[in-house]
Amino acid sequence: MLLFGASERVARADATAACSASESSGEYCVGASRREITPASPVYLGGYGFGPVRRSTGVRSPIYARAIAISRGEQTVVFCAIDTQGHFLAYQGDDAPYGSADIRRRVSKDAGIPERAIIIASVHDHSGPDDIGVWGGVPPEYLSFVADQTVAAIESAIRNQRPASLYSGQIDTAPSHLMRSILPGYPLDTKLRVLFAKGPDGAPFATLINFSAHVTTLGKDNTLISPDWPAAAIQAVEKGNPDSTALVMVASVGRTQPDLKAIGARGPSAAESYGATVAKLTFVAEALAVKIDGPIATAETILEEPSDNPVLAGLMTNGRPGVDRVMRSNREPYASDNNSKIRTPVGAVRIGKLFFAAVPGESFPETQLAIEARVAAQGHYLFSLAEDQLGYDPPPYEVGMVEYVSPLDEGLFIINPNFGTDVTRTLLGQARDLGFPVSDTSYTGDEGRQPRGLIDSAEGTIGSVEEPLVRRLILLTLWLGYDRFH
Repeated sequence: MLLFGASERVARADATAACSASESSGEYCVGASRREITPASPVYLGGYGFGPVRRSTGVRSPIYARAIAISRGEQTVVFCAIDTQGHFLAYQGDDAPYGSADIRRRVSKDAGIPERAIIIASVHDHSGPDDIGVWGGVPPEYLSFVADQTVAAIESAIRNQRPASLYSGQIDTAPSHLMRSILPGYPLDTKLRVLFAKGPDGAPFATLINFSAHVTTLGKDNTLISPDWPAAAIQAVEKGNPDSTALVMVASVGRTQPDLKAIGARGPSAAESYGATVAKLTFVAEALAVKIDGPIATAETILEEPSDNPVLAGLMTNGRPGVDRVMRSNREPYASDNNSKIRTPVGAVRIGKLFFAAVPGESFPETQLAIEARVAAQGHYLFSLAEDQLGYDPPPYEVGMVEYVSPLDEGLFIINPNFGTDVTRTLLGQARDLGFPVSDTSYTGDEGRQPRGLIDSAEGTIGSVEEPLVRRLILLTLWLGYDRFH
């Protein structure tokens, strides 16, 4: 349900005054920065099982908040990635200014940039801290630290902008077989997209990698904090482009897992090998890139979505802090009607002829594929887990099937079966509002359906029966007071 929206150009931040790029120059001002967010003491890691099942036992690699700021004329936009499993728009508590909304508000006040021009997305790192709460959570002090460091990374990127040319490239990774779908036979978003800036010397100094594989190569048995495969990808790209800063922002990660058969590795070496392969493909995409020219503009819409999942609602109100409580704010303006509806932003950015979509959950490939098919843009980027972590957004016809394949995970983390359809329609409307030719905005979710006949029918039926049973079992364990269920 559409509650309200806004679409307009972005006021330029005062902090960028040292760098100037006019609308007619063909150039931009670009800055990039990072700040470490590695916990100083053990925390619970997110993404596997249920409850406090994985406490960190050390650090394999530091984790970061990374940001890139891009300005032109009177307009600025920021893309920021944080190495956590997810991060909420706002958190529970009378004094809990840790959410993406709080971070955006602080940067907006300090730098003069409208909040909608600041896109903050989790990398969905399954070897990263559980900022969500359902896997044991993290202390408020750590959430405060993440917020402070994210603000610092963004504001440093803004302050350090310098004249640059902007380029965008992509490559189809399908021949490399780097991804697999949890529903065999269903489409994937196999493109790797790269946005990068070159200074006057022609050397790249800021790189954004947009790729759809889940950040799960280290697996559920790993208890060492790490950014997983993005660490190796970023390290290789920064080594290939000395004195540069790179970041990974995940794309259509819904039902999309890394295929480790392609790299022939397992365990710790899998993250290194997979990330190195992503970096090699990034360099290929850079070689195919084209220069970008044109204005910057943004759009943001607040969706009000029914919270039809009783487990999620129960965990937000009755879950135990430090065990399994979903720590997302359940108060106005982030929820309404006694927590029966959730409000969350969906955003879009235009840079030249590039379209960027910001989705507040784990976006399924159908959203990206629909945008590519209907929006006439030079490039189509999508950022999952942007501003919020509201679980999965499959098309309605896939809900039963994905719950059959993964009843605990998908059954727990789908707020309602129409969430993905609402997000996709919103993004298509925003693309039109930003001036892109859009062939059709009346998306239903069934357009890209590729049925597998009897398999779909059986899995969909079983999943539809299985879902309420699994949810009741979870609710029963919560009522009995068990510390974990997985």
